Amino acid sequence: AVGGRVPIIFDSGIRRGQHVFKAIASGADIVGICRPVYYGLNIGGWQGVQEVFDHITYELWLDMQLTGCKTVEDIKNAELVTNRCL
Repeated sequence: AVGGRVPIIFDSGIRRGQHVFKAIASGADIVGICRPVYYGLNIGGWQGVQEVFDHITYELWLDMQLTGCKTVEDIKNAELVTNRCL
């Protein structure tokens, strides 16, 4: 709707790398990952935050591998399919 004139920021309910993938595939330019970072900071300080980012990055990388996406641009061009079996 905005025609690329403003960045689309997705910041709600992001907990895993799969959520980041879906947000980007849905058109997000920026994805906020707040709550997991706060949990990591509370539990393990800066090392906890690093662990959270490492885990989310690994999950995103894994999803990219499973879907054949090599770049973020490939994710943006990915087709999201709904589960019609339910």
